[in-house]
Amino acid sequence: MRKSLQETVQSFNVTNGEFSAKGHNVRDIETCEETCQALTQKMKGRGIPWFRIFLVALVFISGFMIHDIRTHGSFEASSSAKLLHQSRLLPVIQLAWSKTSHICQQGHSWLEAHVPLYYSQAVEVLGPHLELLWVKFKEGAVYMSGKCSSFVNFVVDNLPWFIEWVQSRIPDSLYQLIEYLRELLLYLHRSYLLPAVGYTEETIHRAWQQYVDSC
Repeated sequence: MRKSLQETVQSFNVTNGEFSAKGHNVRDIETCEETCQALTQKMKGRGIPWFRIFLVALVFISGFMIHDIRTHGSFEASSSAKLLHQSRLLPVIQLAWSKTSHICQQGHSWLEAHVPLYYSQAVEVLGPHLELLWVKFKEGAVYMSGKCSSFVNFVVDNLPWFIEWVQSRIPDSLYQLIEYLRELLLYLHRSYLLPAVGYTEETIHRAWQQYVDSC
């Protein structure tokens, strides 16, 4: 059906092109072309979201089974177990579960037997290098802490003098100029910027309302 719809849209596009070349019913042809383009965009969109459907179905089935088991007290007495047994799926599920449990148990046994061995070997090989790296890291941290402390002390000792030096070098006229600029910016903000923002917001709201009313 999707393929036949694509072929129909393509045939309409070809026919519209022929009519456009002849100059017949230009407005109707444009409307038909817009409709064909909209159909083409929809067909190019995503198909059926099978993964989401699968997740929703899985959650629904899991919730139903949990509620069924709680209602009947056990899995063997539940309606889900009876349904699976009647459909002959219960033995298959039990076999798959037993194989999965066996594989998980083997994996746990392997990890329990080999992880301590590999850990001891890694500690034996990498231990000296890691200890040396840790010593170097602590030495670097102590060095950087000393440098930062000396820099902070230097700034604390010289900051008041630097502020006084800057204040003594800046004339009073510059402070007055900064104050005038601040007043000018406040005046522009109150007199022009805020009204312009309000007018723009009102214009956009009015245009949007007209567009909604026209639709």
